[in-house]
Amino acid sequence: MRIRFLFGVFTILLSLILLGFSTNKNFFGNQENNEPPGRYLRPGEWVEMVVDATQSWTDTGLEVVAGQKLIFRAQGGISLQRGNPIAYCGPEGYPLKTVQQPLKDRNIGALIGKVVKLISIEKDEETGEEKRNEIEEIFYLGARREIYMPLDGHLYLGINEVVVGDNSGSLRVEIRAGR
Repeated sequence: MRIRFLFGVFTILLSLILLGFSTNKNFFGNQENNEPPGRYLRPGEWVEMVVDATQSWTDTGLEVVAGQKLIFRAQGGISLQRGNPIAYCGPEGYPLKTVQQPLKDRNIGALIGKVVKLISIEKDEETGEEKRNEIEEIFYLGARREIYMPLDGHLYLGINEVVVGDNSGSLRVEIRAGR
């Protein structure tokens, strides 16, 4: 009887140990490696999301790898000035370029993306505030674009405009991982 009990305990402990080694979390549920918390798309997998024109950047929740092929398709419409019918555009943007927008050589209001890679986090000794040292790469997407990711990092989508508070509308975007 005692041997069966010990064998059962041993089996449970072995299962827990093997289960623990099959994940990237330790016994306490903490992340054991430096892998970012986002999600990776497998080849052929896709997600759909809404990009709100009143937000500077929309977090996709996706991590990307340098050289990874992603296919973007967008539809919908936004107004670059709420209530002004002339300022309406789709994912390609409004045919106007300004020096204030993130991509100066592309239409204002066009769908754009950026990948942000965290380099380090520094803590200010006096204030205790954390400062994130990051690099980012911004790129044009428009209504449809296949693009190879420029660097490893976290993917965001946005509108090619700096002043977004007076915007309205949204774009529905499909992101598909290339094969």
